[in-house]
Amino acid sequence: MKSFSAIVLAAAVGSTQAFWDNGHMLVGEIATQHMDDEDVGTIHALLDYQEKDFPNTNTVTTAAIWPDLIKCNSLVSTYCPSPLTPSLGMLDIFHYVDLPVNVNGTDYHGLTSADVQKLFDAKLDGFADDYLDKALKTMNTTHSLYAANFVTRMVIHIFGDIHQPLHAVGGVSDTFPKGDAGGNFYVFKSPCVGGNLHAIWDSVYGKYGSVNWSPDFTPETPNYEALVANATALVEQYADEDDKLDFESLRDVDYTSFVNALSTGPKALLKQVMLRSYDLARDAVYADLDLNCDMQNGRCVVPCPSQEYGDRLVDATERRIVLAGKRLGVILSQFARRVRQLNLLEN
Repeated sequence: MKSFSAIVLAAAVGSTQAFWDNGHMLVGEIATQHMDDEDVGTIHALLDYQEKDFPNTNTVTTAAIWPDLIKCNSLVSTYCPSPLTPSLGMLDIFHYVDLPVNVNGTDYHGLTSADVQKLFDAKLDGFADDYLDKALKTMNTTHSLYAANFVTRMVIHIFGDIHQPLHAVGGVSDTFPKGDAGGNFYVFKSPCVGGNLHAIWDSVYGKYGSVNWSPDFTPETPNYEALVANATALVEQYADEDDKLDFESLRDVDYTSFVNALSTGPKALLKQVMLRSYDLARDAVYADLDLNCDMQNGRCVVPCPSQEYGDRLVDATERRIVLAGKRLGVILSQFARRVRQLNLLEN
């Protein structure tokens, strides 16, 4: 097998509002590798429901970018290759939850990740938590193929998002007392690997930025083969990474028990995923950065991070991608079984 560094493709510079295409597709590919063939087939048959409107988004790997694709309101081939220009930007708010964190590392109003409900009650913006809870309930009762397809596409993407620490926090400071929009307000001086703090975490410090989804991103192409190889290499590289939330133990439980474990009480696993991202943001994202603003045309411009910071970022984010993929595999296995129980593909 080729070494991991040899198969990573060149990086692109830019900014977006979620893991860049490659990050999301890595999560989707890792999830697929951690599912039974029958469950993969069921989910792909479900996703095929919208293949006519959105070609090449009918696998877990390619559907992972769909919630970003539907936001496109202009036809730009490099990042919005959708002739339908669906313009569904009103769903942006479900891609994140901004839990307040002091960028100087101190407790926000005395709160830590142990104060689960108080911290969520204090959130600054975003409804990823609300969407995921309700999505699980939809899959419990729906007899609509449309609803199941929509929910599954969104969950594949949003569940990946909440493993990115800057999709789980809003950084609070004297400069930004109402939060920094998940790091988007901290703009880096050029040259830098990304335009702002959020962008460098979305792009894994530019390591995977050049492999983007397109209608032609299919299994026989070199880029797709590189994606699969990278996903496989990541799983091997972080094989010893322990999932302290133990999603795997829920793979074969009944659906009611599964939903209760993910959504009920302060130990609900979905909240715990976001809180692990919160702690990562507090401990690693804002640490060792010069966040003293040089205000330029109303923008807070700060120095580009060091390479040492970038190396730590890559390690932390790759670990989160692997965890997200393995956990998503459990969720989608539960969804697949539910689709079969409800006979949704026979309607």
